[in-house]
Amino acid sequence: MSSTAVPPGPSERFDITVDEASFERLGEWQREHGNLFRVRPVKRHDDAFVVNAPDDVRRVLIGNHRNYTKGVGFERVALMLGNGIIVSDGDRWKSQRRMIQPAFHRQVIARFASTMQRCNGELLQRWCQVADEGGTVDVTTDMSELALQVILRCLFSEDLERLIQAQGHNPFAMLVDDVTRDLKLAMRFRGLTRHVQAMVASRRSEGRQPDDWLSLLMAARDKHSDEPMAMRALLDEVMTLIVAGHETTAGTLNWIWYLLGTHPEAEARLHAEVDALPGAPGFDDLRALDYARQVADEALRLYPPVWLFSRKAIGPDTLGGFDVPAGADVFLSPWLMQHDAGHWPEPSAFRPERFADVQSSAITRTAWYPFSLGSRRCIGEFFSMVDMQLHLGLVARTLMLRPRPEDIAAPAIEPLINLRTRHPISMTPQRRLRHEQSPTA
Repeated sequence: MSSTAVPPGPSERFDITVDEASFERLGEWQREHGNLFRVRPVKRHDDAFVVNAPDDVRRVLIGNHRNYTKGVGFERVALMLGNGIIVSDGDRWKSQRRMIQPAFHRQVIARFASTMQRCNGELLQRWCQVADEGGTVDVTTDMSELALQVILRCLFSEDLERLIQAQGHNPFAMLVDDVTRDLKLAMRFRGLTRHVQAMVASRRSEGRQPDDWLSLLMAARDKHSDEPMAMRALLDEVMTLIVAGHETTAGTLNWIWYLLGTHPEAEARLHAEVDALPGAPGFDDLRALDYARQVADEALRLYPPVWLFSRKAIGPDTLGGFDVPAGADVFLSPWLMQHDAGHWPEPSAFRPERFADVQSSAITRTAWYPFSLGSRRCIGEFFSMVDMQLHLGLVARTLMLRPRPEDIAAPAIEPLINLRTRHPISMTPQRRLRHEQSPTA
């Protein structure tokens, strides 16, 4: 190794995790000690290294990623998701990722765009009615319900309606109703695998293959053995898609509407873009919704859904000129890097135009990784971006949302597994004059 120097770090012993104390301390320690510092643990055995320089982050996630395995904290996620691709590692992860990848092909997402449009159309009609009545909407809950509906319909299509009719309600709605994500909810959510297993059995016995994700996952075959996924693996991947696909999109759209409602210039640019479309946007209009993409990218910079990634070093490495021993816990925070003035002028400002030119901003984008980087980059990133662009394109043609006077100040952050608003955001929908004649114009 090239160096035996010990990185700087706080004298306080501390176990880093996804909670408010870690969120606050990591920010303080980065300002004090720089982009690589060591934190000595209280209960854990190995020292923690917090890494925030782009080159070091890319080494951990891309250049030397084989030296790093999943880190601390994933046991909590596994309680809800099982051993799906977010939690799994090694050969199992490689096999599952290869089997799942075709289900996220651009052509598949293009077919799902009609489902996104339908779900957003239903929401828009409801928001238009609230606008006509002069009421307010709970944006946080509505975005959670919307994102869940999209992911469930793309997964289960006709079987979702069958399930709701049989149960008298949507059992997966617990993800909207209970945001605690504690052990009790995790166990309840895992209990829903019985419904997915029943759908699989029904499709096999009836010879049905609806055009949805569940059918694609059931049809997937291992590259080497040509065997389908075992039932447990299939259930784990389905539950992973539901949670990951729902929470990232829901949380980001929640922040987007607040940001647009408090930044009229950005809102006006979005309105100009959607007004130039010949009609309600579809998949083929994504290029024309480039500013909507910039808005989503900037919201993801300001409020990355996963604000802290963790890894464990399998063997020794060198990061930032310091030795990282085998077994060390390594933490990477998109939140810290994406708020670093060294990479982002006015880092706290909402400026979607930062992402206007992908080529010229290529260097800057090395400091933007809300979906992670490398081989473990989120498999659903494109799906989520399409979902958000179509949502903004459809709703912004007809409505604008305004925060209540008492809610103009930036919402408090709740930095748990996902970076959320501590309290729901309520806003007042108002019809735009240009499109007030029709709720779906």
